[in-house]
Amino acid sequence: MGQRTETHARRNVVPVADAAVASLGGCDHVDAVAVDLAPGTSAVDFTRTVLAGTPEWVHGLLTLRDKLMAPFGLQVQKRVARDEIRVEPGTRLGPFRILTVSDGEVLAGDNDKHLDFRTSFAVRAGAAGLEGVCTTVVRYHRRAGHLYFKAIQPFHNLIIPRIVARARS
Repeated sequence: MGQRTETHARRNVVPVADAAVASLGGCDHVDAVAVDLAPGTSAVDFTRTVLAGTPEWVHGLLTLRDKLMAPFGLQVQKRVARDEIRVEPGTRLGPFRILTVSDGEVLAGDNDKHLDFRTSFAVRAGAAGLEGVCTTVVRYHRRAGHLYFKAIQPFHNLIIPRIVARARS
């Protein structure tokens, strides 16, 4: 395990979600954040809690990103109300499209012109009981994808531990 941050999420808790890497054919970036969960929490529960806990300022950043990137042909995101969050294959939830759902893991992600990404919301046994692990895997397309991710990575590193920490038991 990594060390605890001020948000009580543990960072860099890879091993990576194999399905995420396999679905991309490899990866250029990977990171993971883990939190302790209440007993009986499923991967669907964990996913729903993380996605429903996204703060308004994050939605504002995503709206700004969409306005700035739309002229370059990158996908824009439709915001989903908290009560409309359905964790089912094919559902689009903000930047995510739900790909697969099982008891132990929800795999989400998308493919775009500049990069492809997958996010695994997995539930597993941890040192102190049940833990939820949010793993992000990215595969760049050309230099543009690498530059784009480097530009958003500080925001990713700020946002993901905070929203995952909201799922903590």
